[in-house]
Amino acid sequence: MIAPSFRRQALRDCAALASAALGLRLAALLILPRILGSEYPGYYDDGAYVAMARVWAGFPGEHVVIHPPGYPLFLAPFCLLGSAGLSLALLAQAALSSATVALAYLMAAVLGASRPAACLGGVLCAINPMFVFFSTRFMVETLFVFLVLAFFLLWLKAWNDGDARLAAAAGVAGGLSALTRGVILPFGGVLALAALWAGNRDKRRLSLVGACGIAWALTMTPWTVRNALHHGRFIPVSMQGGWNLYEGLTIDLDEIRRSRPAAMGAEAAALGLKDPFAVDAHFGRKAAGWIRENPGRFAGLALRKALRFWRPWPYPPHPASARALTGIFYVALFSLAIAGLCMGAASHPAWIFPLAWCAHLTVMHAVFAGNLRYRLPLEPMVAVFAGVGLSRLLSKTGIDMLIK
Repeated sequence: MIAPSFRRQALRDCAALASAALGLRLAALLILPRILGSEYPGYYDDGAYVAMARVWAGFPGEHVVIHPPGYPLFLAPFCLLGSAGLSLALLAQAALSSATVALAYLMAAVLGASRPAACLGGVLCAINPMFVFFSTRFMVETLFVFLVLAFFLLWLKAWNDGDARLAAAAGVAGGLSALTRGVILPFGGVLALAALWAGNRDKRRLSLVGACGIAWALTMTPWTVRNALHHGRFIPVSMQGGWNLYEGLTIDLDEIRRSRPAAMGAEAAALGLKDPFAVDAHFGRKAAGWIRENPGRFAGLALRKALRFWRPWPYPPHPASARALTGIFYVALFSLAIAGLCMGAASHPAWIFPLAWCAHLTVMHAVFAGNLRYRLPLEPMVAVFAGVGLSRLLSKTGIDMLIK
């Protein structure tokens, strides 16, 4: 439950945090294109997502099975609005990213954090440079982070209150998250195990898992049925596991960014593989064969990828100044998060769920293809931990009284 000491101020706090975050993101929309240029090479998925969205909006083209439909569907209505539509989409993303800041505050409150800790966690989300940057890109991160935070907020409230309806609402948010990025789909099993541990096998608590799981499955069912009818295969969300597994068998920076996907595409073309299912199956078999022959190397590779997943700085081609400033932010964020965990941030039993999410994403991207942007969905949790740590440190000086 939200602590009574600041329940009344929660709405005002959320409004203030979201407004400040929105101002920062709108400024980024105006400034970043001038600094980075319109053809910034940092990421290359923007055009692909816009193309997929145009198909959903009714323009000529084919739906792809290798990407989830969530983000293209989010963009599709904006594609119907002409040249101004995509600009409006970026404004909508800025609003979503700002709302995520408020959700992080509320999640901290539901987990029993103090008002200063919740406010500081929200501030850290508001100024997170990666959140700001991706709110200006046509990429899935902003929408996915918002949906993940909505899922966790609803689930944690359901867990605290023992409310099956809230658990079902969390399941809907979880299903929408999975339809936006499939990496959350296996987390359903992790959630059940965490609930078993945190609930001490309490049947009433475990029933919440059932309500969440049923709603989650029902939310995804129409898309899964559509895939079965259209492709004649069971595809819950999307189909690219084999490709992603093989693509992830490297830590070479150039291969990660460009050359490995390009080489894989050239290999598929040389083999005459045009069907996406055949391409995915080919690289899945190739990856599995390499892992069987090199289990030790695979384990070492996975460990190094897990460590890199938590690196503070992005790699080139981002400008050196941006990488340095981002690195400074993350060193501070991670240090404060560790301090928060050591100072009792995880004393509430429900903290097992955000911690399990952090572990889940780390393991998934230690095995499959990894990228620093794939860490964004767990960074609001890290910000909440850090807010607790910073609040505890400030309380020793009395500065936190300014927030109370």
